[in-house]
Amino acid sequence: MAAVISLGNRRDATASLPLVRRALKHPTDIDLALEITEALKKLPVGPERDEALTLLKTHPAQAVRQAAARINSAA
Repeated sequence: MAAVISLGNRRDATASLPLVRRALKHPTDIDLALEITEALKKLPVGPERDEALTLLKTHPAQAVRQAAARINSAA
């Protein structure tokens, strides 16, 4: 969890896809996936972040899909 927070704080857009792949690889870890959505909020708007949010909208957990949708609509 600390690594996810740190990557978000670095605001490095290249981290967006690896973060989302991690969330999709472990779909039962809802807390981690929601923390990843928080990290994505901090990343600069751009193609990497957009792709990550699109992928995150396929997460099995409704709360995660909704969080990703809120980020996309706020951008």
